[in-house]
Amino acid sequence: MADPPIRTILARVMALAVVLLCLGCASLPARERETHPVFAGNEGDLVALVFISTECPIANAMLPDIRALATNARAHGVRLVAVHPAAWSTEQSVLEHARSFGIDGAFDVVLDSRQEIAAAVGATVTPEGALLRLDGRGGFERLYLGRVNDLYSAIGRRRATPTSNDLANAIRAAHEGRAIPSPAPRAIGCFIEYSSSSSSLQQR
Repeated sequence: MADPPIRTILARVMALAVVLLCLGCASLPARERETHPVFAGNEGDLVALVFISTECPIANAMLPDIRALATNARAHGVRLVAVHPAAWSTEQSVLEHARSFGIDGAFDVVLDSRQEIAAAVGATVTPEGALLRLDGRGGFERLYLGRVNDLYSAIGRRRATPTSNDLANAIRAAHEGRAIPSPAPRAIGCFIEYSSSSSSLQQR
């Protein structure tokens, strides 16, 4: 059989190059698929996170306040998400916890047993609140990280009612375009036990 003419060879090479180029393009959206839904939204959107635990009594005591906070946040166009960062948490335990404390359906609840959300935000205890401004590409600017309110002044020292609703104040200030006066008040609660892999992620 005669060898194919040079034009035929060049055409085949070009076709192969196009296929390889297209295969490379198909892999580009993989980064987008890795974006966690918590960080998905339009540029400038505000998202409030509250890190909670099924086993932390301080976090559980604050759930009624967090429920009220979610309503307040919605009034300012801010989505509130409760995040369970304990490595031992399961979907079933999170669901049962929401039902037993009457927060089922009150706000979004997310399981973060791989601790990717907590590490990315820098959370260290439960309960702890964060306020993020999304960049529209899966990233964010952290505007606030600290206590939800001052219901507890220290471990074992609980007030009858909070005197400072810090996360709600931060949400209001950001919504109005003002600087948050105290963006990192110390949170009182139960330490998040990070695995070695998530700890390295937190330090990036």
